[in-house]
Amino acid sequence: MLESLQPYIGLLGFVLTIALLLYCIILHINLNRLTKKYHFFMQGEDGASIERKLSVEVAEIRDTAKNLQDVVSEQAHIRSVQGSTLQKIGFKKYNAFENIGNDLSFSLTLLDGNNNGVCISSIYGRSESRIFSKPIVKGKSLVNLSQEELESLNEALGERTNEETLSSSVAVK
Repeated sequence: MLESLQPYIGLLGFVLTIALLLYCIILHINLNRLTKKYHFFMQGEDGASIERKLSVEVAEIRDTAKNLQDVVSEQAHIRSVQGSTLQKIGFKKYNAFENIGNDLSFSLTLLDGNNNGVCISSIYGRSESRIFSKPIVKGKSLVNLSQEELESLNEALGERTNEETLSSSVAVK
């Protein structure tokens, strides 16, 4: 029985030898790659260069972390200040009187991030001009607003008036 398997044993040995040879070639390629990486990191005396490289990298990481913390604290400061800066503007030009042209009267609304601010109106007439200011708190006026002042406030708040909605729908058609 052993004699009938003898030709196959030789073939099996040959296939195993080829497989081992391929495996040795793959291991040799991987060893060369690792050797190149090892020599790159171990340049210098007794691996001193890798310690130097690591210490430089760690120092850079610490500096970056400190700079990042400075950026985060500066950003928090900017956010706290930003709420009280002027961010929203509404402007409406109009004719206060029928006999005067060129839309020389206006209402200007200036609001901060909390919708607090002022609405300034200038009414131009032939013989005199008047300027008014009205406080705005949380998007609402503490006193009555004219139609133009209300439109200016709505523009600053980013709201559309009925007139703007009508004109934009007519323009679309």
